[in-house]
Amino acid sequence: MARIIGIFSGKGGVGKTTTVANLGSSLAHDFGKKVATIDANTSGSSLGIHLGMHFNPVNLNNVLKGEITEWDALSEHGSGMWVLPASIKLKDYFVDHSKLPDVISRISKRFDIVLVDTAPTVGSETAWTFNAVREGIIVTNPDLPSVIDSLKMAKRVSDHSIKVLGVVVNRSKKKQSMTNSDIEKLMGLPIISEVPEDKSIEKGIKFNVPSVHLYPHSKASIAFKRLAGDIVGEEFETPGFLQMFRRRIGL
Repeated sequence: MARIIGIFSGKGGVGKTTTVANLGSSLAHDFGKKVATIDANTSGSSLGIHLGMHFNPVNLNNVLKGEITEWDALSEHGSGMWVLPASIKLKDYFVDHSKLPDVISRISKRFDIVLVDTAPTVGSETAWTFNAVREGIIVTNPDLPSVIDSLKMAKRVSDHSIKVLGVVVNRSKKKQSMTNSDIEKLMGLPIISEVPEDKSIEKGIKFNVPSVHLYPHSKASIAFKRLAGDIVGEEFETPGFLQMFRRRIGL
């Protein structure tokens, strides 16, 4: 049975989907895990957009409507992870979210890890996702509004007996309005990863390729790979300068 990990945030735009795409890719590519990523944010789906799968002819919405099975809608990504995107069409939002736990449960039986990209608000899809995941990661930016919203979401996650692994601070900078110590103190949770502000993330989204593949040695990519290693209890070894140079010249 897979570990089912929900990736949560208290507001949109903090890098939740970026975390899902890069973490899932690294777990599959760098650590050889059988990984499925599911876009359960049917009200504002974006995982497919990050991965170039937003025009898939079938998706989670079709599954929830009972038109196809989840196995018909899963697609393998170049990293080796499997992806179940959601529709980007507003008309497809009205689906039976109560089926989400069963869909996620069935998928989990064939994978090592299932990452669930959740909605940043507690709507119907998130409420049902609470019943499907067993572990959670909270994503925030290092500013007070983001942290407060993430704290609210973290409390809701904990109220559903979901084990919160910790906080991912995305878009970290040398000068930021809240320090890591401030964030941990306010949220009462440990920071398990600090992902720096990095142009490689924007370029990855632009080209529909996770930065861990497009720019595998960028600071943000290394942070995601280390997080992936921590989740599976393996250490990610950062390549040295000589190793990176050899890779670039094909040695």
